[in-house]
Amino acid sequence: MMKRLSEHWRVWKTTPAQYDSPVWIQSASDSPMPATAPNTVASLLRDSTPQPIENLSDSDLDSFDWWYALDFEKPEAGVKHFLRFDGLATIADIWLNGELLLHTDNMFRAYRVDVTNSLQPKNELVICFRSLKEHLELSRKRPKWKTRLVDNQNLRWVRTTLLGSIPGWTPPVKPIGIWREAWLESADAVCLNDFSLHTSFQNETGILRLKADVSNLTEQPCEIFFEINGEMHSLFAGSALIIQIDNELHVPNIHAWMPHTHGTPNLYQTRLLFKSGDQLQVLNEARVGFRHIHLNRNDGLFQFQVNGQNIFARGAVWMVNDVFSLSGDPKTALTLARAAGMNMLRVGGTMIYEQDSFYDLCDDLGIMVWQDFMFANMDYPVKDEAFHENIFIEAAQQLKRLSKHACVVAYCGNSEVEQQASMLGIPAGMWRNEWFADELPALVKAYNPEAAYVPSSPSEGLFPFYTSEGPTHYYGVGAYRRGISDVRRADVKFASECLGISNVPDDQTIIKLMGDLVFADEQKWKSRAPRDSGSDYDFEDVRDHYFAELFGLNPNEVRKENLEHYLALSRIVSGEMMSRVFSEWRSSCSHCGGGLVWFYKDLLPGAGWGVIDSDNNPKAAYYFLKRVFQSIQVLITDEGLQGLRLHLVNETLQVFSGKLEFSMLMDGHVFVAKTVHDVTVAANQTVTFQAEELLGGFYDTAYAYRFGPPKHDLSCATLKDEQGKIISQQFHFPLKQIPPLVPANLERTLVALGNGGYQVDICSDHFLYAVSVSAEGYLPSDNYFHLMPGESKSVTLLPISSHASKPDIKLRCMNAKGIDLA
Repeated sequence: MMKRLSEHWRVWKTTPAQYDSPVWIQSASDSPMPATAPNTVASLLRDSTPQPIENLSDSDLDSFDWWYALDFEKPEAGVKHFLRFDGLATIADIWLNGELLLHTDNMFRAYRVDVTNSLQPKNELVICFRSLKEHLELSRKRPKWKTRLVDNQNLRWVRTTLLGSIPGWTPPVKPIGIWREAWLESADAVCLNDFSLHTSFQNETGILRLKADVSNLTEQPCEIFFEINGEMHSLFAGSALIIQIDNELHVPNIHAWMPHTHGTPNLYQTRLLFKSGDQLQVLNEARVGFRHIHLNRNDGLFQFQVNGQNIFARGAVWMVNDVFSLSGDPKTALTLARAAGMNMLRVGGTMIYEQDSFYDLCDDLGIMVWQDFMFANMDYPVKDEAFHENIFIEAAQQLKRLSKHACVVAYCGNSEVEQQASMLGIPAGMWRNEWFADELPALVKAYNPEAAYVPSSPSEGLFPFYTSEGPTHYYGVGAYRRGISDVRRADVKFASECLGISNVPDDQTIIKLMGDLVFADEQKWKSRAPRDSGSDYDFEDVRDHYFAELFGLNPNEVRKENLEHYLALSRIVSGEMMSRVFSEWRSSCSHCGGGLVWFYKDLLPGAGWGVIDSDNNPKAAYYFLKRVFQSIQVLITDEGLQGLRLHLVNETLQVFSGKLEFSMLMDGHVFVAKTVHDVTVAANQTVTFQAEELLGGFYDTAYAYRFGPPKHDLSCATLKDEQGKIISQQFHFPLKQIPPLVPANLERTLVALGNGGYQVDICSDHFLYAVSVSAEGYLPSDNYFHLMPGESKSVTLLPISSHASKPDIKLRCMNAKGIDLA
């Protein structure tokens, strides 16, 4: 029996090292703060006394000791009792009834303590979380190099998240407290002391390897079974008191797990069962998927293959759902990721190992996970005996926990350790130590041999940060402000991070932060623009660079003259640049095996890197990515003097047949050229056409030769299925990005749907650029889209809450007179 220790906690704050035991609590004069668990001190303060985020960020919570106390009664049942802590942040002492039970120093480890002989009818559990700031003041051996990423180099000795310690882009809120579940475990007949399983797939057979350490408390004969898909497999029969299980099961006629972009993420229910006499007890339950993972490195590629099928991995680097509690329900954010066509998320080394529900949902939704171990940028003291033992246990525990998840396809030793060392001039032989080179991959092979292992992200090549070999962090387009032509030149094989741009949220989020759209407090706005530590620019400056490049306008002048117009154009900039980069990477011209945008979600309201904001509202960039992440896709690349090239991508298991239309327009309604062709694309294949090949003559589609004035100002490639439904559509603008203003006549209709949502149909007699649809309380299925003249666009509006009233729809467009121009 597992009892959550979640209610009726009491919390006090004291100065560091003021007390060395909990005796003082009995006579404490200060009233404690009531608390629940799991929760951090920051989230408790936020929820109990609502206050501006800035107050919590500046409160220096880690300068104090924090005492948690709980009274509980001994369970009536059970012959063995354990206290279990799934996550304590970070330096903690634990007492039960005044007896010191445990000292912890790793927020990423779980701890289990036998308290059978310590329990009384009434019990007091006390946990003191010691001041991390005080702990970091201890004198330590100096590192081989220092990083600007964090504000204290001694963090390399402490197993805690770097969230809160990165001044450039995280709020300075340190994690303190019971951040994962605390339990009282009581057992009558059996204890499951250790358990792990991993799966693979071969020839329609699921292969399942499981290990378990079981204590039989009955001292009677028992049986242990493993149940999968309703079938029972006997693992043990006998009367041993300590049972060690190490079995491999072969399950025929299995439907494999696939990423949702390429198939169905099939899962099977499993149970580990213990039977003694007429007692039957469930020891473990899990839903598992079977898949074969291969990382194709032939000819310098970095290509994930799942069940023999090439996967272009696209998505983002996952951010914690709530930076204060480090928890929260990830379902909304993950569902949005799947809807956008994302099939991979990376849990980065500056973050946390995510909660179980995250991996469960990724299994369900068919989203692959690239999992970093929690190391980043620093020279970790892996040769220190105590530190090494600590991280070894941490890694083994996390691998046992994660190995059952079909979604976890890759592990990475760290984030930017090799890059940091190499950029600081450290000799190449010191970039990678034995822990990341040998020990971690051996652990991965032992617990999850199907998964790929990467020592560091980025890595390989002459320097880890060079882009053409191995996994790289590509910010050529982004921080380094290179043009789109750099994408082809960089020859990226896999971007485990890319495209960090300050993405402007919608008006509702701006108002939440600023109070209005006037920006009277400019500093408050700029404080939420991320920056690299030590740099003289922020990522709003990066966005403004592309603003000028894309639109031919001075962003500072536009901002001064019309702030609303500046914000509207800024939203589009990020999306357009991301769309162009991924069009290159997914085209037949590229060797790229995938790209993950930095980041998926903002930590706080503002113009952060996230493509969705901190409240899970999609930004413009999200929708641009959604349109270029489809499983069946048309893409356009500009080949300069060789015109435009069209790439038809079919990642599904079925042959695609339909029609490809290519049109060239002038002034938003004059068709200069148009052609329609029947097309067939085999399963998991890409087909390429030259635009002039389809047109049957020379039209200077890229406007590269420039013989006289341009005859067109936009091109459009449209892919339709056999029923005439638009599957994918891409645009190319040979001149400036925003077409001239046009006197568009717009028609729109609103139809109620049976699910509480609505459908709005939009049609115009002129081309419309970046049409945005907003309706408070509703989530649009598409947004910031371009609309061809005479075509009808249907946008579904789904209610965000069950209390949403009929939507008040507002349309904006960047190039049409008479439509609410931003």
